[in-house]
Amino acid sequence: MVGGLAHAQLPQYFSGLARTQVQYLVDQRIGLQPGTTDGNLTLAIDPDTPLEQTLVSLRQDLVNLPAITQAMYQIDSSAGKPTSVSWEIEESRTVFPLLNLGGVKDNFFYLLGINDIHFRGRAQQLTAFYQNIDGEHNYYLGLTNAAFRGSPWGYQLESRRYAAIEPIFFPSVTINYRYSNLSFGAGLSYTTSNRHVFRVGVSNFYEHYRKVNAGAGTPGPDDLGLNKALLRFNHGITRVDQFGARRSGTAHQSVAQVVFNLEQDQPTFVIAWHDFRLYQLLGQHGNLAGRLRAGISSNENSPFAPFVLDSQVNIRGSGNRIDRGTAQLVLNLEYRHTVWQDNRDRFAAQLVGFSDFGSWRNPGGSLEDVFDADNFRHFLGGGLRLISLKAFDAMIRVDYGIDVRNVRERGVVLGFGQYF
Repeated sequence: MVGGLAHAQLPQYFSGLARTQVQYLVDQRIGLQPGTTDGNLTLAIDPDTPLEQTLVSLRQDLVNLPAITQAMYQIDSSAGKPTSVSWEIEESRTVFPLLNLGGVKDNFFYLLGINDIHFRGRAQQLTAFYQNIDGEHNYYLGLTNAAFRGSPWGYQLESRRYAAIEPIFFPSVTINYRYSNLSFGAGLSYTTSNRHVFRVGVSNFYEHYRKVNAGAGTPGPDDLGLNKALLRFNHGITRVDQFGARRSGTAHQSVAQVVFNLEQDQPTFVIAWHDFRLYQLLGQHGNLAGRLRAGISSNENSPFAPFVLDSQVNIRGSGNRIDRGTAQLVLNLEYRHTVWQDNRDRFAAQLVGFSDFGSWRNPGGSLEDVFDADNFRHFLGGGLRLISLKAFDAMIRVDYGIDVRNVRERGVVLGFGQYF
């Protein structure tokens, strides 16, 4: 117990901060406040809570931050009373390349770029990448600052081009379209003291559809361009603790979007989904991970439905845009087992077994479609993770999935970072 320190501010001194600014630790809403000098912060001490318990909790909050790998503390005292706490911090590598590639029959994609999750030493995120899908050239450029000038307010700016050859499913035939989407967007965010994050954003984008190698008289437009505006709302809360290559905790992310067609008299399109993620430690080496996504949209009887079945985003091994729907229910389960970690805690390797399950509502159909066995897709598989423990979520991922119902349907997916 810390007697006589009722809600006292105990100084916290940090060493080992090279790129990280001290103000960054204040911005993260983990209980630290500006100190008496530029070199220290203060921590409010509850007299009813043991000091060690408070510092252990703060240490976990620190190592959960993407910019910090390790944090060790020492209590400084005088006459038997604590006077300050000295911290030795080991920073993460926060600038790393982006790599994502994979392939199934008639589809190959790769992505190359760079991601700085600690831009300017203040956890601003700067991302830039080039992506090639089916020979189409794409890019993304984005900047996120979640704590503008140390406040709970933040902003996001981004520009993106996405293009690919996508199959569109008509009742009698499947037709390939060259689809492209060029967008520019901006957003505002607010982070509460208990780390709920609320975001609102707007963007303008231009969609273009053009038939590829389709004969005359086939259904669907030959060439279609649409200028649209999007209004987006997000809410997220992440309570996940990092333990080296493993994680424990839960995360929620809710998204709602309203799309307005700026050129044609068409109804407003609405789409919403919720992601829930769960991570559970098992023994000394195991980690159970799960992701459940439920989504729904305006139920237009259109072949251009928004929810897709795709190796890159939900069902590993399935391929490129295999199916579409106006509602979805997707469950991804993984067991990750750490099979090796070097003595200096720099690198690790995990073997992974996974089960990816998904179901969709047919465009114009009923919600009962989600529970129709004909709309179920289930892939089982395994993979390997090669992990750098000195950088946040930095790993090379290789997965191989096989369709449970049709073992001839299979594919490899490679990427950077965990699948979820």
